[in-house]
Amino acid sequence: MGSKAHCLPFEQNASKGIWAGDNPLDYPYPLSLAQIILVVLTSTLLYCFLRPLGQTRYVCNLLAGIILGPSLMAKKAWKIGLVTFLFPSAITSSTVFTIGRTIPGIKGGKFFLFFVSISLSFTYFPVVLEALDELNLMTSELGQLTMSSAAMNEIVQWTFAAAHLIHAQKTINNGFKTCACLLGMIFFTIFVIRPVIKLIIKVTPQGKEVKESYVIALQLGVLVMSFISDTIGMRSTYGPILLGLVIPNGPPLGSAIVHKTEYVVSEFLLPLFFFRIGFDINVYSVEDWTSFTKLQLLIVVSYVAKIVGGTVIAWCCKIRFKNSILLSLMMSTKGIIELIVYTHWRELKAIDDQCFTQLVLSSLGITMIVTPLVRYLYKPFGASKSILSRFRNIQSMPSNKSEMFRLLCCVHNEESVPNIITLLEASNPTESSPICAYIVHAVELIGCAAPLLLPCHSNDKRNKLCSKNTTTHQIIRAFDKYSKTAGGPVISQPYTMISPYKSMHETLFRLADDKFVPLIIITFHENYQGIVGPSMTAGIRQFNANVQSYSPCTVGILVDKGLSCRMSLPHFSFNVAVFFVGGADDREVLAYAERMSCNPNVGITVFRITLQSTSKEGKEAELQEAKLDEALVNDFRLKNMGNHMLLWREIEVHDGVQLMDAVMNSQGEYDLVMVGRRHSDMTLRDEEMAAFVENAELGVIGDIVASSDFCGGTVNVLVLQESIELGFGAFRSVSRKESESGLSSTGTKPKFDGH
Repeated sequence: MGSKAHCLPFEQNASKGIWAGDNPLDYPYPLSLAQIILVVLTSTLLYCFLRPLGQTRYVCNLLAGIILGPSLMAKKAWKIGLVTFLFPSAITSSTVFTIGRTIPGIKGGKFFLFFVSISLSFTYFPVVLEALDELNLMTSELGQLTMSSAAMNEIVQWTFAAAHLIHAQKTINNGFKTCACLLGMIFFTIFVIRPVIKLIIKVTPQGKEVKESYVIALQLGVLVMSFISDTIGMRSTYGPILLGLVIPNGPPLGSAIVHKTEYVVSEFLLPLFFFRIGFDINVYSVEDWTSFTKLQLLIVVSYVAKIVGGTVIAWCCKIRFKNSILLSLMMSTKGIIELIVYTHWRELKAIDDQCFTQLVLSSLGITMIVTPLVRYLYKPFGASKSILSRFRNIQSMPSNKSEMFRLLCCVHNEESVPNIITLLEASNPTESSPICAYIVHAVELIGCAAPLLLPCHSNDKRNKLCSKNTTTHQIIRAFDKYSKTAGGPVISQPYTMISPYKSMHETLFRLADDKFVPLIIITFHENYQGIVGPSMTAGIRQFNANVQSYSPCTVGILVDKGLSCRMSLPHFSFNVAVFFVGGADDREVLAYAERMSCNPNVGITVFRITLQSTSKEGKEAELQEAKLDEALVNDFRLKNMGNHMLLWREIEVHDGVQLMDAVMNSQGEYDLVMVGRRHSDMTLRDEEMAAFVENAELGVIGDIVASSDFCGGTVNVLVLQESIELGFGAFRSVSRKESESGLSSTGTKPKFDGH
């Protein structure tokens, strides 16, 4: 039985227009027109390039259907990457016909003019990556999608570049020779050089640096590969690029090469290269205004078509209109790769000095326009908080503890693992409320092209970062072993996160938001002093500051004093001290302590410190906070009636000095001290108390108990801070003002400048 056709009223087939808030592609009529246009443009463009190779329209039309079908167009990155190349290429190619197929300054022939018009539509992945890194957007959603789209664009670009290289040969015989040499160099790089590189990594001991001789050999290999590619008739850059592609990213080899070469290249060689380009630029070389007008028209059309095409396809992929524009702008950035290409054209005498100057200045101009716009208009995760999910703090967990307790624990090396495991066991995993721990091994982005977040498993053979005898693998094994021997059901889901420290927090937040995590545990930067270099320690501190400033859920900083883990003892025992002064952060501490109090092997001592402040400032706000504090305290004590593992101590003080004395006099045999970072009383946030704080990220009391004067400096400390965007009551207004002004809870502005 045949299918039935349904006729719809016109108003249901056509949109009211974008100005009325409609997406035209949500309606059948404009969608059909857009599909027809895209199919015709794609098949025509393919025919233009494949006809010289003897291909028929049948082949081109079928390939267009495959490209636009689900085989290649399933993902946003594929769509954006292809459209931001194909659409402006089609428009600029059409413009070539309009201006007469000739520009006096371009001397490479008619086919080369078409190649120049298409080259203006290219987006180079390294250029986009560098721009996103400068803008600190590599881990943002816009940055991730832009990099994926640029990678797709790069694949298409390399295909066209190889085709042009072969076509540019004078005879068919030379073209086949060039093609054979290109394939031969690719196979040599993959099947000869890559196994040697793998052998170098294999013979390097775990945790040790690669020998200096190997690094020098690979640096010389860049020159050798450049010489080979130049000898066989290709660009001298092709060989080094192939060599870079077969070197595994990250430690030990990739990061070693970056460490050894990055400073010299970025601070010495690149400035010289850019100086040479700038020195050769002569704006007075523009004499032929006919040639200038034609080429400038081609350039402007290319940029406009790329921005329009990228915006439309991104918008059709359900990306917000503003972000669609910004994405297309980022895809239009130019950089060093374009300069290398233009220089190569001039050296081949394919373009004259006037065209070279015009191309360079145009690429400079579009980049100078794009980057400030993206910088000031795009708000990444940290500035525009995500939608708050169900459980975004510990207090919001069900009181009957019938839900799974989710934590996200971020570690930087193996030393933090034992105390994280102990903390999980103290958190009372039970059959009715199991624990799900998302373990993230954070690795700085060195020797790797783009940031990554990879799920890992101990038996994962596909992920080399997780399956080999690496630090990540050791961390995974430790948590897997604990999951099997824990006092209750504990599920560990490990991840490897490779990202720059300055934007690492955004990747962490997206994972926490996806998994509905109410608590993120990070480790104190001083835990790693003497284990890693000062630059990494400074990077971890900056990462912690970003997490505290922008986290959508509660954050805990674990100060690890090296206390041995008690998990190896026959019976687990754990003693916790809690200091409760008042405020949203302290309430989170008490809520976490309430969960621990259900564990019969955990002893808890709560010191409730009441500060009788004489200050009148914020009196009404403090009264509101006091009501919230009292309600939670009463609930906690009611639920722990008859609990012989709980000790409650009431302490009354009159000022900050007495509070510090009270804390110091509360020393005992503790395994962990828990305290909030900020407190509701204004006395603990004035400038006088700030003078006593060494680490602003720990707060006043946290800094005291983490010092060597408290319990001999041997007790671990967990400092909790509730998200600024969560909670109700008077403290919210104070916290938000402090956050927006960049002030800590002590009234001081923390400076994490890497020194």
